[in-house]
Amino acid sequence: METEALSSGVYRIVSWPGAEGPEARVLTAGEDGVTVTAPGAAPEREQEFSVEVKPDGTCAIQIPARLFPSRSLSYKEPEAGERVILGPVSDFPTREWRIEPAPQRPLPPPYFIRVPDKELQVVVSPKKIFPPELELAPSDFDLQNAWALLPVKTD
Repeated sequence: METEALSSGVYRIVSWPGAEGPEARVLTAGEDGVTVTAPGAAPEREQEFSVEVKPDGTCAIQIPARLFPSRSLSYKEPEAGERVILGPVSDFPTREWRIEPAPQRPLPPPYFIRVPDKELQVVVSPKKIFPPELELAPSDFDLQNAWALLPVKTD
């Protein structure tokens, strides 16, 4: 059974597992850059991301979802250990990512957020920093490094 391809839209991106529980860690775009915090620990719009799926399957992940010009999930260099940051507004063209469904297929469906053409993916940094930051790490299929993309209802 093939998982549903991700469609463009506004999502809350939550580290998997525990996407629904009180221990959930939500991707958050704040003044400190990109971190993961508890649901509701930041203004809602800082925990909502616009995912734009391109025809070739790559995606732009933009923050905040409904502002222009928006900023995007980015990095300086595609290298392991590189911190995931908010790209400057001048970051054009926007960084692209490949969002791949996990082969394990539990629910909610987990996805890996990967750097196109590099064996790297977005993970919660193991560094003891609070709130936890994100960084690029070698690609794997460990669900600890997966993300649930939960659609946000918009009016």
